[in-house]
Amino acid sequence: MELSKAVGAALKEAREAKGLTQEDFVGVSGRSYLSEIERGLKSPTLEKLDQLATRIGIHPLELLISCYAIQASVSQQEMLDLLSKRLLEGNK
Repeated sequence: MELSKAVGAALKEAREAKGLTQEDFVGVSGRSYLSEIERGLKSPTLEKLDQLATRIGIHPLELLISCYAIQASVSQQEMLDLLSKRLLEGNK
């Protein structure tokens, strides 16, 4: 899956898990822009990703981990395990 589509899927999944609608993001992002991100048509900046994550009530890294898990077709836990292993190996 393309990275932009994975970002959109992760964002939509997180938004829906919190029971939020696209309209709930007024002031952070326009509904049409959010829709384009969720469909993988646009890629948010890191600053915008941070704002969206804050509005959802999660850490931006949660969105990124979900994004890369979706892209790799693995669970979030598998992605976290892989990242933990790599970070620990890098500290040796």
